Amino acid sequence: MKKTTLFLTISFLSLYACKKEAAPSSADSINVIPASAVPAAVLISFNTSFSGAADVEWQHNNDDSFISQFNMDNERHEAGFDGQGHESSHSVICLDGAVPQAVITAFRMAFANDNVYEWNLTGEGTWKAHFIRGSVKWEAIFDSTGMLLKSEHD
Repeated sequence: MKKTTLFLTISFLSLYACKKEAAPSSADSINVIPASAVPAAVLISFNTSFSGAADVEWQHNNDDSFISQFNMDNERHEAGFDGQGHESSHSVICLDGAVPQAVITAFRMAFANDNVYEWNLTGEGTWKAHFIRGSVKWEAIFDSTGMLLKSEHD
């Protein structure tokens, strides 16, 4: 009985380990950009607040705000900044681990203009990226080496 309870508890916790964020609406326009296209004030603010960040990705919204997704402290984070470098938000988007660079690179190659709103590490060791394209929810599954195993949409 104790083993069953422990197994169910662990299973339940692993299903809810990653924080769900509101997905961008179809009216939002997000463009993935290189760090060289981010204003200096934004980069300075980001580097001051998140000096231990790795595997940083940048997006630029149509309202002239910037979003960074990055690994830090073995978690995946997202932080928002206005064009003058003021931090507007910060959240952890995946508690069960930092997304490997190989997976991020593979996602960017396959889905260059899409913004992940949630990452999940599955019990099988694969990574699920949840994102919106237009008004359609998508999910892409990668192994830990970055190989795209499956992608599907609603």
